Amino acid sequence: MSNKILFLAICFFILTIFSCNDGDKTGKPSDVNKDEGFFVINEGTFGLGNASLSYINILDSSKNSDIDLFFNANNRKVGDVFQSMNFINNNLWLVLNNSGKIEVISSTNYKSTATIKGLKSPRYTLEVMPDKVYISDLYSNCISIINSNNFTKTGEIKCNGWTEQMLLADQKVWVTNYNSNFIFIINPITDKISDSLEVAWGGSSIVYDKNGKIWVLCSGDFIKNKKGGLFCFDSKSLKKEKEILFDKTDFNPFKLIQNSKNDSLYFVFKGIYKFSKNINILPDKPFIKENIGSSFYGITTNKSNGKIYVADAKDFNSKGKIHEYSASGDYIKSYRAGIIPSDFLWW
Repeated sequence: MSNKILFLAICFFILTIFSCNDGDKTGKPSDVNKDEGFFVINEGTFGLGNASLSYINILDSSKNSDIDLFFNANNRKVGDVFQSMNFINNNLWLVLNNSGKIEVISSTNYKSTATIKGLKSPRYTLEVMPDKVYISDLYSNCISIINSNNFTKTGEIKCNGWTEQMLLADQKVWVTNYNSNFIFIINPITDKISDSLEVAWGGSSIVYDKNGKIWVLCSGDFIKNKKGGLFCFDSKSLKKEKEILFDKTDFNPFKLIQNSKNDSLYFVFKGIYKFSKNINILPDKPFIKENIGSSFYGITTNKSNGKIYVADAKDFNSKGKIHEYSASGDYIKSYRAGIIPSDFLWW
């Protein structure tokens, strides 16, 4: 080999190393420290299997990188379309929608504990009892029941339509349904639907506040010409206490959450909307505007100081960002994320 060829080969080798590291930096799971930040669910592009799990340290930015915690610990990709994540029985449950599975990993070293397969299109998990987990689903027309000790399916609850977010309150499981105008109440002891409550079309998000109220966001459906709305129920009596119907079919908000003071709600729709729980009319413009080139896709808040973190999926192909705002909506800074960041889990 001539000196010139040898020199070019060495240069290519060095450039390859640095280009790979720049896009997928390595790191140790110990870089993730409790109470210092949150996990980011990077959904990934449908069909490409490029979903990832990352962590953002909001106290020490020097510890942040592009590391994929799942890949780093298991030497394989997590799967296709990372939908949601939950902390159950000292493990992290990672829901992979298009892969039809749940990856259960250790919360200390992120190594695989189990893989729950045989699910059609899982969406969200909810621990309803110490050894029982419900799983909502896009296509199965049922809620799957999983034993959290041995990770096996023990049964299912027939529930027609696209079941979405769930919550447990006052010994009742509330289930949103995206393809109907009802939400369902399930008894977690008998695993039977005990009631259904009429709302608007496209139930997607649900929140339980400190006053014992259940807030349900219905996103509507522009294609089906269905309007959405926001609803409030008393968790014990099931009485509907507030109903705000949207006046347009193309107003389709999602990702309803509440602030740390328990007095306001947020949701995402071409920006971030913030509004008091006492209002009867929604604001006509976002609290935080979506910038040109951005696609706001998720939101969370810091319970200790009220700061707002927004997932920006950008063009839904390249890596996204997490934007940090003050409680008053002022931009502070941004963090790197994976492809299509969509949701969060605080450690």
